Amino acid sequence: MKKSTYQAIVVGSVALPIVGMVAEVAFALIPEPLEAFVAGLWWDTEMSVMDWVYLLALIALFMLGMASWYGLLRTRSWGPRFSLWMGAATWGFLCFAPPLAMSGLGYSTATLGSALYGVALALPYCSPQVREMFWPARA
Repeated sequence: MKKSTYQAIVVGSVALPIVGMVAEVAFALIPEPLEAFVAGLWWDTEMSVMDWVYLLALIALFMLGMASWYGLLRTRSWGPRFSLWMGAATWGFLCFAPPLAMSGLGYSTATLGSALYGVALALPYCSPQVREMFWPARA
C-alpha cells in the first residue's frame, strides 16, 4: 500500500462524516419538529456543572482528536497508539452524550467514517507496508 492510499483512508474517515453533517443542514434532512425537540433537550435548561464539564471534555477531546488525526496522517511513530487511546476515550465520552437526531445520510456517512477510522487504526499493526511507514526498520 502506498502512503497516499493510507492518507486517503485517514482523510476519508474525517471527511465523510463532515460531508454528511453538511448535507443534513444544507438539505434539511431532519424534520423540524424532531430537530426542535432534540434542541430543547440540549438548550432549554440552565447549564449545570456537569454540562460545563461535558463541554470542556468535548473541547479537549476535539483538540486531542485533531492531534491523533495528524499523527496518523503524517505517519508519526506515536500516531497509531495515541489514536487508539483517543478512540477509547471518545467511546467512553459518548456513553454520557445527550441524545441527538441524525438522518439516514448523516448516520451512514458517520458509520462509514468510523469504519474507515478502524481501518486506519488497524493497518499500522496488521500491514507490513503500513507498519514500515510508521516504524521504519533501522539498519
